[in-house]
Amino acid sequence: MKKTALFLSLLVVIAFISYKMIADDTALFSSIDISETNLSTADNILNPQNNLQDSSNLEPDFEPAATETSPPTHTQTPVSTPELTSTSVPSGSPGSTPTPKPSSEPVSSSAETTTPTEPPAISISLEEALNIIPPEYQQLSYFNHEFAVRYVVYKELNPDFDYEKVITYVNIGLDFPFYSNINTISDTNRIDVLVNKYNKLPDHFVPQLEQLPASICAPGTGNHYLRKEAKEAFEKMHYDAKKLGLNITAVSTYRSIELQNRIWNKKVKSGRTVADVDRLNARGGHSEHNTGLAIDVIKNNYTVENTAEYKWYKDNAHLYGFIIRYQKGKENITGYSYEPWHLRYLGPELANEVYNSGLTYEEYYAKMLGH
Repeated sequence: MKKTALFLSLLVVIAFISYKMIADDTALFSSIDISETNLSTADNILNPQNNLQDSSNLEPDFEPAATETSPPTHTQTPVSTPELTSTSVPSGSPGSTPTPKPSSEPVSSSAETTTPTEPPAISISLEEALNIIPPEYQQLSYFNHEFAVRYVVYKELNPDFDYEKVITYVNIGLDFPFYSNINTISDTNRIDVLVNKYNKLPDHFVPQLEQLPASICAPGTGNHYLRKEAKEAFEKMHYDAKKLGLNITAVSTYRSIELQNRIWNKKVKSGRTVADVDRLNARGGHSEHNTGLAIDVIKNNYTVENTAEYKWYKDNAHLYGFIIRYQKGKENITGYSYEPWHLRYLGPELANEVYNSGLTYEEYYAKMLGH
């Protein structure tokens, strides 16, 4: 009897030791899994460039079938843009202060954070806001008294920014998520029109266009159209470059708003997230290609930077009235990944000013044109 009791006690001890070993192993593996996950997350936060895919996998705002093949007419059935909210205002400058709405936002490759978050609990009057903002900043030509409360709130969210940057960014609209607080542009035919994720063209807008000669377009990309001023400037740049042995061709030019919507929806339906698509593809009415003033040249991938043509036009395009619209390291401002192939026509005088300023067009517009 004593032997039986001793044997049973021994079994209980063995069972307990086995259970303890299994529990310890489980806890160990659990801690390893969690640790690796945290390291991966921390790496993405500390190195936001890791969130951008390799350039060879980029699918920019263009595809071969996305070229207008016949002359567009100047009347077009209005089309709806994907779940956009717009408010009609006289110009392309950001409007007043509605409540921010949640929106999918492109991943930024910039270390500087300008992503709007939940506003702090600040409830102040316009007068109180004006008393907080230092007087020297209120003397800036682009200071907008109506935005004073927005300036103070944005400064609270971004304490490391000086008020000059705060004022510029709020004037752009960056205190709201992309594709929110949207303005519908009324003066659509201006050469300096600002079209971006806060400023959209009317759904039925079609510019006056002229067809580019096939000889200055990339083979197999169909017919291409630009506004007269942009077409003539590109022709001159093409032929001047050709004298130097360079071949700068048009790959993608005007697209209708309806076509732009089809491209955007196709990308989303392909399984990509809305945020990923928005980082590389504009929604209808928000694309510069809808203006007839934008042109993708040579090839729309980053190998363009290896060409002699790029090395020439990056230093000379502004002399013909074009700027590289989406700059490297400015994704948090433009909302788009860097696109060295995407040129925007502004006219020689304005293009020179923007080029020499080193600013994005959003920043330059907010400081010089939007008030």
